[in-house]
Amino acid sequence: MAKGKKKSAKTPLLIVVLVLLIIVFAGLCVFYFGLKHYLGKTNYVDDSEVTINYGLLTADEDDVEGFTEMETLDAEAAAAFAKEVNVGQNIDIASDGDVYNILLIGSDTRNGWYGNSDSMILASINSQTKTIYMTSFMRDLYANIPNVGIRKLNSAYAVGGGPLLVSTIESNYRIDIDNYASVDFSSMANIIDLVGGVDLEVSTQEAGYINMYLDEQCRLQGLNASDYYVTGGGITHLNGNQAVGFARIRYTSRGSEHSDYGRTSRQREILVQLMQKARSLDATTLLAVVNNMLPLITHNIDAATLTTLIANAPSYINYDIQTDRIPYDNMYTNLGEELVPDFEATINRLHQTIYGN
Repeated sequence: MAKGKKKSAKTPLLIVVLVLLIIVFAGLCVFYFGLKHYLGKTNYVDDSEVTINYGLLTADEDDVEGFTEMETLDAEAAAAFAKEVNVGQNIDIASDGDVYNILLIGSDTRNGWYGNSDSMILASINSQTKTIYMTSFMRDLYANIPNVGIRKLNSAYAVGGGPLLVSTIESNYRIDIDNYASVDFSSMANIIDLVGGVDLEVSTQEAGYINMYLDEQCRLQGLNASDYYVTGGGITHLNGNQAVGFARIRYTSRGSEHSDYGRTSRQREILVQLMQKARSLDATTLLAVVNNMLPLITHNIDAATLTTLIANAPSYINYDIQTDRIPYDNMYTNLGEELVPDFEATINRLHQTIYGN
């Protein structure tokens, strides 16, 4: 009888353990297949699949629609630039296990080539300081592009897509970049619409330029631009198309920031707004947004890294956000209309900001 009682006492315990194992297994299956679903929707492109179009640099400008970065420096200016950039090459490339760097690229994708990278923002997620640092790189910066030479930073993406732009910034600014993610104007507009648009201070001058860009954007999409026109003059709710027009403005100031400085400031404002909108979404809505957003983004983030990013996303969206741009104030010189950073000072400040050392 005693043995029978002992056996019957074990039976409920074994059943409980078995049920728990089934629940855990079922949960893992749901997570696995759910994750497979999200990974399957992404537009992943391995770096080895990206071709470098060197011929673009010598093509007739009339034969390449929209490519505006043909300019090179004269011999004297190129020598001065090379001397400056070489000083920075003595600095070690910065890297830290607590920091994940991803280059966010906004482009006007064209037929036959990658397009101009009108927005280049390094998002540095520092899990130690619980801060995301967003650093814009202005398109008129000159850089020493690997296997190409001294050109505008913007042309690195046009010639070699995300991988070449990443390696160019890594080499010139001595910082390890883990991955990149790129969107074109249309995809960016859709992403902004997915979170319900953004609310920004828009001046009447900015509204005029938004409407100018809307004429072009809507024509390409077969839409009536006048249906999207804005008036500005205060806090204005912008949908995706309108916000993209706002992000492209470089002909009027944004506060104290002029020309391309103002444009990069506007782009960072939109990203900050998107983060703030994400914070206000419940889990179900946020997953729906992610589900619809992933196919709009081209990236080189492998499955394991993307899994980690998705798992940590609820924490990341609550991190503090700090924004800046390169060139930093008082840390550059002009070569005509082009910008040449004081590379040593710029690199040290960038490293200090992101890594604290």
